[in-house]
Amino acid sequence: MSRNNGEDLTIKKHISARQVIRRMGIKQMLSFLLLPLFLIFLIFMNFRMMYGIIADNIRYDGEYRVRKYSVAFEDSLAGGVKSMEYISYNLEHMLKSDASNEEILDFIVKETETYSEEFDADSTGIYGFIRDEYMDGVGWVPDEFYVPTARPWYVDAKKQAGDLTYVAPYVDEMTGDTIMTLAKLLSDGKSVVAVDLKLNELQELTDSLLAVSDKGTYVVVLDEDGTVVAHTLADQVGHNYLKEDIQPGHDIATELLLEHEDQFDVSWSGGSDYVFSRELGGGWYVLSVTNESQTFARVFEAIRSSVIVAVIGALMIIIVLMRMTLQRIKAEDYDANLRTIAGIYLCMYKMDLISDTFEEINCFSDDIAALIGGKGTEAAKTLKKLVSSLTDARSREEMIEFADVSTLSERMKKTDHLTIEFINHKDIWCRGRFLAADREADGKLKSVIWTIEYIDEEKRSRDRLQYLSETDAMTGINNRGSGESKIRKALLNGKGGTFMLLDVDKFKSINDNYGHDVGDKVLIAIAECMMRSFRDNDIIMRLGGDEFAVYTPHVCSRESSSAIVERFTNGLKRLRITEMGRTPIEVSIGVAFYTPTDHFSFDDLYKRADKCAYDSKSHKGIYVTYYE
Repeated sequence: MSRNNGEDLTIKKHISARQVIRRMGIKQMLSFLLLPLFLIFLIFMNFRMMYGIIADNIRYDGEYRVRKYSVAFEDSLAGGVKSMEYISYNLEHMLKSDASNEEILDFIVKETETYSEEFDADSTGIYGFIRDEYMDGVGWVPDEFYVPTARPWYVDAKKQAGDLTYVAPYVDEMTGDTIMTLAKLLSDGKSVVAVDLKLNELQELTDSLLAVSDKGTYVVVLDEDGTVVAHTLADQVGHNYLKEDIQPGHDIATELLLEHEDQFDVSWSGGSDYVFSRELGGGWYVLSVTNESQTFARVFEAIRSSVIVAVIGALMIIIVLMRMTLQRIKAEDYDANLRTIAGIYLCMYKMDLISDTFEEINCFSDDIAALIGGKGTEAAKTLKKLVSSLTDARSREEMIEFADVSTLSERMKKTDHLTIEFINHKDIWCRGRFLAADREADGKLKSVIWTIEYIDEEKRSRDRLQYLSETDAMTGINNRGSGESKIRKALLNGKGGTFMLLDVDKFKSINDNYGHDVGDKVLIAIAECMMRSFRDNDIIMRLGGDEFAVYTPHVCSRESSSAIVERFTNGLKRLRITEMGRTPIEVSIGVAFYTPTDHFSFDDLYKRADKCAYDSKSHKGIYVTYYE
């Protein structure tokens, strides 16, 4: 049967046009000639309707782009807005409760540390002019010529009379960072608090709003003076459309900033543009500009092409339709498969370990495609280059070791897949995976599949659940279960260190005399002092009630730990709780050591420190007893 079909196809290739027409018959031939003519008729009948739809789409797309940009712009400010609401609320409370300037500054310093950790590690911090005194969260001291009340953040906040103020953005001349300042006037009518936000992804955000098919459309961000802050065409950034005769930019800026129009048409030598705009915070505007001439030119071109194809394809319509149908089905199946894979994998490559070559199966990342291409040689070297370039520094060393092809066969001797979770260069959690594709008779790998998939939402959800399970709800440090588990693991791995156990003296008396809320403040203050005093890799935890503990790895003697203990006790001595007045917080501390050569258990280490802490209770104030 297959052979006969093949012969039939061969015969058709040699049939002349006259024979084709004769075999088709007059009626069938006329029907195929009339079909393209009917299509042309439908095209012209629907042209006016299409024209209106496309015109509406231009306006809809323009509005959608600027709204989406506005939302993304506001999202980029969300962390700072949330922080400002929290900070201003607490400052209002402190002003009303007559807190001292020293207490207010201490609060600003602490919140600056929190803000830098949660939102912007490179932030210039929280600052303000409060009770006629300039306060800065990072300790910056202005020179004698710096007048806080003359700065834009203070002047604009005063004008807003208590509303959150978006101060006009600017570009830092030293760092090149785009800065947006948020400021707020407090209820006393003269104190202002402010924070700076970096907006360095404006150009990337501008480019992301346009699809590949959006020819003749661009997005531009203007400030209130007409200067281009961001533009789809990067060479336009920095031009002042009001002052420079650049078309159609000059006419657009004039209509927007001088005539105060938000939707308008401009005509120039390049055609007619439709502009939709929206005001952003701080006097910026985002505009979507669409060249109507180019947009409708594509429509006319599509109509002419359709007519030509319909007329020329009259005699071959059956073959064309069959081929188009088959191609369409294949394309739809292929696209469906790609969409399914795209939902899981960012890229997929097959690597031949014998010939050291690789070939792309699919890739939906422009960064990866640009870096290594579709296929090539030196697969091991290329993979190392890929992970080195597109992996964040925090994951790079581990990722390079994972991607070492020379050890892959040994590592996958008893498994068909290996996985690793890592942070990429865009700070997104991903999962890399090796899958065994082909093996030799002895089980040695011949080829593997290398894939990457996004797992950011999954990873952060898992980390959040783990954080909640391991963290003491009141103080934010390790709870007893997670803290002890980490210390036991350190001891099991032979990591010597110092174990410090402490509890608050007369804590029941504090609760009885000042209330449980004040008791909670004491515990939180001690936990915060521990976090400031010890290193990131030290294990600090709340055991429960008024008991705390800390384990400092690699500090195994009294001599090496004394400076650390002294730093902590000095911090404790500085703690003051407003409600307790001058009454100090007294703590009994016991310290024991574990050296890399020791083999006793954590329970024994705990008992030693506990005995020392008990001995410290016979001394007044903050006292430390070392285990001898």
